Amino acid sequence: MQLFQMRSLWLISLIVAMQGCAPSPYSNLTASAVNSSCLEKFRPEITSVLYNTHINVVGKHLSGLLIFKKMEDQSTRVVFSNEMGVKFFDFEFKQDGFKVIYCMDKLNKKPVIRQLRKDIGVLLFHEVNISNAKTKSSPDELYFGFKKGKEYDYYITSQDCNELKRIENATSKKKKIITNLTAYKKGMPDSVYISHENFEFNISLKQIER
Repeated sequence: MQLFQMRSLWLISLIVAMQGCAPSPYSNLTASAVNSSCLEKFRPEITSVLYNTHINVVGKHLSGLLIFKKMEDQSTRVVFSNEMGVKFFDFEFKQDGFKVIYCMDKLNKKPVIRQLRKDIGVLLFHEVNISNAKTKSSPDELYFGFKKGKEYDYYITSQDCNELKRIENATSKKKKIITNLTAYKKGMPDSVYISHENFEFNISLKQIER
């Protein structure tokens, strides 16, 4: 039994060591001298944008309408409700903070709120100082990295910085969230698909013409 336990501990230690030595998913990138100010054109400038929305989280499905609305105090309200007008959540993003105006009981959990704040916040460039970006490049793309605690948010554009293609959230070892974007309209992407790599949590947005 002791021999089995020792072998098990050795195997676990080996796996942990191998994970610790895993290269960064961005280790193939090279430093770039491109000025990060080119990202400014992708910062949302909206009055009101409406999306048809689907959220799948751990076997549960929610669908309805998500609206981004700029308020008179320059905060942005983000409200998600079903087709009958019943609200799922109502968030306020300010330049220097975030507030939950309302959240239905089933979603009103700290980890869920924290994740929704992160997912929506990157779309709004919330609390992003573009001048602080660390810019890197691949042969086809530019990566503008912003450090958030132990993680990074990477805003990834075409090489000419004329198209914002996706946003990736990652640690130094692995990607955690990938947000794919297409065609900007009314100051926001026409389509958004947010995929969490470590657990079942996906968000799909498609702009609705009004």
